[in-house]
Amino acid sequence: MATPAHLDPVDLTPEDKVTTAIEHRRAYSLERCELNVYETRKATNGVHLTFGGFTITSMLRGKKVLHDVGENAALDYVPGQTMLVPHNGSMDIDFPDASPWRPTQCTALVIEQSHFTKQLDYLNEQRPMPDGQAWSIDPNRPFLQNDDELARLSDRMVRVLSGTDPLKDILGDLLLKEIVLALIRLQNRADVFNNGADAPWNLRFKAVVEHIRRNLTEPIAVQRLCELAGMSRSAFYRAFTDQFGMGPNQLVLHERINYAKQLLGQRDVPIKEVCYASGFSDPNYFARLFKKMEGITPGEFRNAG
Repeated sequence: MATPAHLDPVDLTPEDKVTTAIEHRRAYSLERCELNVYETRKATNGVHLTFGGFTITSMLRGKKVLHDVGENAALDYVPGQTMLVPHNGSMDIDFPDASPWRPTQCTALVIEQSHFTKQLDYLNEQRPMPDGQAWSIDPNRPFLQNDDELARLSDRMVRVLSGTDPLKDILGDLLLKEIVLALIRLQNRADVFNNGADAPWNLRFKAVVEHIRRNLTEPIAVQRLCELAGMSRSAFYRAFTDQFGMGPNQLVLHERINYAKQLLGQRDVPIKEVCYASGFSDPNYFARLFKKMEGITPGEFRNAG
């Protein structure tokens, strides 16, 4: 996918207000959720945090190293990334680079489990899937690359919860519904290539996604995707966008760029060949699209690797 979108950093705590150099915490509470902003100004290892509800954490500044995340023994956690922590879950963290002049900063939105379940129930009641399967978030796949939508919603949630609007409970609840949907779509898009046939989509889209995966570098006809889904064109576009947060053509472009990024890691492959091998026929269009989605040119991406 494209370069993960960064959330806007929050103003750092003034030095005279910092009570600890390791995970100094500011908390902003609503009735059923709480936003925590953590800052660390000292390199240290082995910090253990436990959360009392379903938690969405996002990095704003610096780098942490998380331990025992899914199949990873250790994982760098940097701006542009989000972690999901289940109810009563925990994180073991190292701060290898933190200092007074380079503090780390992250947010942790902690939601009462019953309230989080209520948001999923609302989504399933208001927009049920056509085959009866339920919308869900899998906390066992906790690591996400932010997209523009999640970054936008998360920035708004920070502003609402840290603000003084007397209606912020209502505003926060509305934003939480949108954030839950954005997280589901991010997990679904990540599954396109990570899990394939084992992904938890409704059955109609498994054939569609498999066709995209197998033919990524070839022309992909939307009509063929509609046939595989057994839907009319209008119904297919609506259901596909519900599932993934973007239309089929946009998803194909994102995955072709993602594949191009893998090929760019092979320095002996010319960039023009990367373009053709990724399913693009025009190197100039490929370069423009790559820069639009990644923020840098293919050559700059290769040199930064």
